[in-house]
Amino acid sequence: MITIQEALEIVRRNVPSPEIHSLPLVQAGGRILAEDLRAIEPSPRYTNSAMDGFAVRWEDVQPVARKGTVVELTLVGESQAGVPLREALQPGQAARINTGAMVPPGADTVIPVEETEIQGQKVRILKAGTRGQHLRYVGEEFQAGDPLLPQGALLDAPRLALLASQGIQQVPVYAPPVVSIVVTGTELVPYDRPVQPWQIRDSNSIMLAEAVRASGGQSGAVVRVEDDLERTVAALQQALEKSQLVLFSGGVSVGPHDLVKQAAEACGMETLFWRVNQKPGKPLFFARKGETLLFGLPGNPVSAYMCYIYYVHPVIRSLVGDAFGHRTVSATVGEPLVNRVSRAQLFRVRWERDPRGNPVVFPLPRQGSHMLTSLTGADGFVVLEPGASHPAGETVEVIPFGRSCSIS
Repeated sequence: MITIQEALEIVRRNVPSPEIHSLPLVQAGGRILAEDLRAIEPSPRYTNSAMDGFAVRWEDVQPVARKGTVVELTLVGESQAGVPLREALQPGQAARINTGAMVPPGADTVIPVEETEIQGQKVRILKAGTRGQHLRYVGEEFQAGDPLLPQGALLDAPRLALLASQGIQQVPVYAPPVVSIVVTGTELVPYDRPVQPWQIRDSNSIMLAEAVRASGGQSGAVVRVEDDLERTVAALQQALEKSQLVLFSGGVSVGPHDLVKQAAEACGMETLFWRVNQKPGKPLFFARKGETLLFGLPGNPVSAYMCYIYYVHPVIRSLVGDAFGHRTVSATVGEPLVNRVSRAQLFRVRWERDPRGNPVVFPLPRQGSHMLTSLTGADGFVVLEPGASHPAGETVEVIPFGRSCSIS
């Protein structure tokens, strides 16, 4: 039986390279950019005004800046955003200009409205600062060919806007892996069906499908099979044909009806490990065939979810272009965290905030792998080595559950 660290390292070494595909920009939100992108055009594309005011020639308004003399100029038109004034300004002329509008030829300075007076077709310039004031010059943000976004950038709303401003219509992103889910157990029935006293509602299929979606994967087929080797093999064969990642729930322990390991071997998969010195999730199974990975998760919902978060979530994040690993949050121990077993423990905790706003974690009193409330009441978990303890006041690293990632 291997350690939790050894198991995670084996998983990391076997993650295949992520696949890249091109998506329309409008469908790329939330994806991770697969290649560096460079600017196609300069930004701004043309020199424009940063203020509502009047476009002028600096030579005409210099006396205002130097001597405080009021200068009167003739208005010859207006440059609006999207409707530029194309005629060049001549000596003694000015043009109205709106914020974002193209500066007309001949003009090199903008005087704000509040520093002027209008008298018919004349504008009196009362103040003038410096040549070139209130202009946004072509290319001052970046030039064509400059780096725009790096590989690995998350395509959030501002980054999508940046790409749209460049007219980029297709973007290379990492493709989400298709994940098939197979839930095993003769005792299981769909959650929306009546149950007999000896039956259990299947909660793992909906839990794992949502976990896959939250991780960034694409949930493929979700099937339920009885504890039958032939049916288990058939379900696995179909999953291997259609997905990059297969999740089995149940059927991975040592009982006569635990058939996932046998089915994997019958399908030509290589067993990479089976059983990990951890609690919950001791019977975790991991196998590979080509570029497809299989995780055999325990059947208990808590064990299945904890193994998913610790092992499967980093795989999916890696396949969509993120770094393999876990996001952690440093927190102060509010009550002692004690591992009294000889296995590493994925110890569920909840957190509060101290008067300074810093997170403080407390152990959940119920840690049973069959108790879903040990998940719904938890904000994350701490990995406790065998026999380890952390007294109150000590700092620990917490792996937050997805819904709690906004702790900071």
